[in-house]
Amino acid sequence: MSYTSRDLALDLHDHGFQVVITPRGGKRPNIAWKGFQETRVPRAQVEEWFRLGEHNIAIITGPISNLVVVDGDSLEACACIESICAPTPMQVVTSKGRHYYYRHPGGRVPNSVRVMDDPPVDLRGDGGLVIGPGSRHPGGHIYHIAPECDLCNPGDLPVFDRAWLPLPAEAQETKFVRPILRFATPASKDAFSAAQQYINKTPGAGAGERNHRAYVQACRLVRGFNLPDDQALDLLLAWNSKCTPPLGESEVQPLIHHARAYGTGEFGALLADRRREGLLCFGWP
Repeated sequence: MSYTSRDLALDLHDHGFQVVITPRGGKRPNIAWKGFQETRVPRAQVEEWFRLGEHNIAIITGPISNLVVVDGDSLEACACIESICAPTPMQVVTSKGRHYYYRHPGGRVPNSVRVMDDPPVDLRGDGGLVIGPGSRHPGGHIYHIAPECDLCNPGDLPVFDRAWLPLPAEAQETKFVRPILRFATPASKDAFSAAQQYINKTPGAGAGERNHRAYVQACRLVRGFNLPDDQALDLLLAWNSKCTPPLGESEVQPLIHHARAYGTGEFGALLADRRREGLLCFGWP
């Protein structure tokens, strides 16, 4: 009997993993998923997400799933991981290597790309996500639990030990510096929620105006709502999914950097609601 992505998503959810829906063949959710790092997704929501058609499954790592994943992107990287990390009964075979699942040790575990360079090893901890079993890689490979392994509850996995991998300061998750604003307005107390409401109400764009409108939205998110880059990208991808057709993720990501570096609007202008005082941003009314 073959399992659908809905079956697999519910199975992962019932085992304690925080799952979110991702487009088939994609590696990043096209929904605003950052809020789910702290709030458990209801089972009914998972059922609704995966009700129609096949989709990829993303698992949010960190405390919400009680999970840390060590990602080896080659046979050499997998051999290295297996030589320095404890054996784990849950491993997912990816297109080039494996994901090794461990129980979160508590405290902060950085979400780091290339925590080791030779061979290349990534670490998915707090604030990260991995593509789960049952998902399809853009090249066609189906992620699956290794034949010698099984689906486990996170609490039954061996605890990740920070001493296994080098975690110098430069390997910590990048923190983007942005102005600290204190406006006495309700919206400023939760910039992400305010920006999310804005994006939910904003229609997508067609091919003729899509690129221009995407940059406008990036400026509004990064500057107008003063969001950090990861949250801004999360919402920009959600808006992009409404475009016909959507831009590729590789086209969307640079817009966040460009908006921060070259946008002309004042940070927090949409939170302060001070546009009447002459604050401007590229493309703002």
